[in-house]
Amino acid sequence: MTRMGMLLGTALVAMAAVTPAFAQQAPTGAATSNAVAQSAATQDFSRLSDDGSMAFEYLSLARNAIYDGDLAGAKALIASAQQALATARSDNTAFQKAAAELMPSKTGQTRPRPTAPATQQVAWLPIDGELVLNANAEETPEKTAVVAAANRHLKSGNPARAAEVLRVTSVDADYVIAAVPLEQVTQDVARAAKQIGKDPYKASEALRDAQEAVRYASVDIQAVSNSASGTSAKAPAAAAPAK
Repeated sequence: MTRMGMLLGTALVAMAAVTPAFAQQAPTGAATSNAVAQSAATQDFSRLSDDGSMAFEYLSLARNAIYDGDLAGAKALIASAQQALATARSDNTAFQKAAAELMPSKTGQTRPRPTAPATQQVAWLPIDGELVLNANAEETPEKTAVVAAANRHLKSGNPARAAEVLRVTSVDADYVIAAVPLEQVTQDVARAAKQIGKDPYKASEALRDAQEAVRYASVDIQAVSNSASGTSAKAPAAAAPAK
């Protein structure tokens, strides 16, 4: 697990525990069920791939280089992306899920090109994660500022402070993770590497395909809840649950 992944995992556990009164009042069966759900959510959503994240930075830079006419630079960046993806295969962060279990966007409203049959299990590489205001919460400037502050603490390596910010303000947030289908993206980048020397436009298209393959899933971090559920993996009503 990467250092950031460990921090995010700690954050999920800490945030799930910010309402101990509810946990104390919950029946034993509910508490056990919650612990199982929390463990599953943490396993799937707390681990990010440093190499996967770096690969996508290289992809973005490579597309910019192609746009600027720097084909030599683009070729080197694509090669770096390939190397990073190869390393990411062995960093133990990829998880198996069907495409239907992940959201096509953070809001679940748009669909990227199909990656695989909806029920086929796919290896997803988690490349990024952030806290967002819960979709069921009324959006206000104050709540938006709270989530932004919690994100700053989370990304600076202080998950306990992020949890405290959510707790004292009673703001419910979702931890949204961005993931990409590892095999498809690897093929897209390989296609870009083949095309960069003879057709930069097609190389850029291949990189764009990789970028558009990103899908999302979330864990509900309930700072103050009406139930004892604490943390749960979820997706919009239009999609199958993430867990």
